[in-house]
Amino acid sequence: MGYLGLLIGYLIIFLTPVIGLWNKRMEDMGRKSSDAYIPFYNYFSLLKGAHLPWYWVIFLLFPGVQFVMWASLNVSYIRKFGQYGIKETILGIVFPFPVFWKIANKKEETPAIEPTNWDIAKQVNERKNSDHVALAFALPVLGHAVAWPIFSALQRKKKAGKKTVLKECGDAILFAVVAASVIRTYVFEPFQIPTGSMEKTQLVGDHLFVDKITYGPRVPMTPFSYPVFHNTIPWLNVKSYAEIQSIPYTRLPGFSSVDRNDVVVFNYPTGDTSIYDPRMPSGLMGHNYHQILVDEAWYYAQREGRSLDYFEQNKSAYLNLAMKSLENGEVYSSLPYPEDRERGYTATYGLIARPVDKKEHYIKRCVGVPGDLIEITDKTLMINGEVAWQAPMVQMKYGIVGRKHPYFVALANSTNGVVGRWSWSEEDRDLMEKEFGILNMDYVGWDTEGNIAVHTTADEATRLLQESIFLRLDSKPKGFYHAELQNGGRQYYPIFPNDKQYDWTEDNFGPLKIPAAGDVVELTHKNLPVYKRIITAYEGHTLEERGDGIYVDGKKTTSYTIEQDYYWMMGDNRNNSVDSRFWGFVPDDHIVGHAAFTFFSRAQDGSVRWNRIFSGID
Repeated sequence: MGYLGLLIGYLIIFLTPVIGLWNKRMEDMGRKSSDAYIPFYNYFSLLKGAHLPWYWVIFLLFPGVQFVMWASLNVSYIRKFGQYGIKETILGIVFPFPVFWKIANKKEETPAIEPTNWDIAKQVNERKNSDHVALAFALPVLGHAVAWPIFSALQRKKKAGKKTVLKECGDAILFAVVAASVIRTYVFEPFQIPTGSMEKTQLVGDHLFVDKITYGPRVPMTPFSYPVFHNTIPWLNVKSYAEIQSIPYTRLPGFSSVDRNDVVVFNYPTGDTSIYDPRMPSGLMGHNYHQILVDEAWYYAQREGRSLDYFEQNKSAYLNLAMKSLENGEVYSSLPYPEDRERGYTATYGLIARPVDKKEHYIKRCVGVPGDLIEITDKTLMINGEVAWQAPMVQMKYGIVGRKHPYFVALANSTNGVVGRWSWSEEDRDLMEKEFGILNMDYVGWDTEGNIAVHTTADEATRLLQESIFLRLDSKPKGFYHAELQNGGRQYYPIFPNDKQYDWTEDNFGPLKIPAAGDVVELTHKNLPVYKRIITAYEGHTLEERGDGIYVDGKKTTSYTIEQDYYWMMGDNRNNSVDSRFWGFVPDDHIVGHAAFTFFSRAQDGSVRWNRIFSGID
């Protein structure tokens, strides 16, 4: 459909005053009847005639808020002619033409009126209920939450002739929502660090501004959405957007492209489908639905006592079984809560699909740009054959030599591999608190040799060595996950491209070239897993692998031309980050903006980190 949907949307806005026969009533507002036929000027004339701020017309130009403004101006026109009923207000918001035609053809019943006299109870009461409707439209639930706490306190102090507090709040909230949405969409957007994947560069609880000007702001691809809310309206637990209108990826001019080592906010690439579980952050049990799906399929095979080879030969059938269980809201391979373990599966609300610009936001460091060759050897990142720059505070996973995790101590003393109850020693607790600031031992894991594992910097590892605390860099070799699967492991090749032909790990990965727009890549059975999502999910083509070759859009081919640039993102907390090593490339159309600066920071204990406020991001 391309830009046709956007053009149709603006055409509706252009033609609304014409179809609504505004020309018949413009003179009643002190304007010329011909004003109704001039695009945008017709709305300007309405605002002047209704004694409202003229500059509101500017917001009709911005995709993402234009229909909110359109609805607001329609309601303003209707009210100019005394139509304050709830029915008329709702129609003004969703389909105003029946009310417009009544106003045009029944002048005696709909005379133009002066602005409400707020000292006349009858006039105030006539519009009170519809004001509630308009306020709810301006900001669902939260609008009233903001307005009503101050309503009772201030209403008695209202000066003669002034608007009611409800009306004041409605106008202020509507304008604030629209203005904030334009700024949020095209200039700056606040973002909160939800996880520790970027520690210690960014900390959990940091609030930062994302600069959208540097790379160029994206025009909303799903513009028919409610302003301010990203993809869900809180409290109501419903989607904040509708997919009845879509715009192809369009980025306005910026000052630069994404550079290597920039800290970038982007839409989570594999978040086109997610498992919806309200108990989890953002209502998502796992953003990487595709990995959970194959893990679930492998779980079914294990439950039947099948071998890894048998699963590989019958993978499609098991994937279909797994997909049905996920659609039905039942997940067997992941049991995060006690009630899930007791039930035997995790109960969710099923699956939810997201368009590109409504996928969840992630923040990582861009370590590879289009055309780069990336490789990781024993945790050392190599770009184009050279050791890559890394952030000064980058953290790696280390095992504490000589300190076995109590689970493995219990396992060694168990009978037939059945582990009973185990607990942490006071010595271990004291060490974790004193040296690493860890108070909650539930989050302390182990390395590949069963030692207690910690995430820390190289400088800290050197300091601890001087105190006779020996840390071992924990590095998973290539082939690690295949061996795990052979021994009954639950994760099915969790590292990109998530295929048995590439048994890479997060510590030993590649080499792999990052695609650039215009690259022509050869398609083979070996490299198809690398490019599959690019061809299908990110660039919208069909892909089939048949006995006689590979078919793209129904045509047999041995090559494919990449249509957009791609990037490689990694967290600075390298072994506590789900990043490109797990789900692959980040497309250019998923880039949201550049992390600019931290404007507020609150620690998990509730205290404010004053030293981080208004600090830059390196």
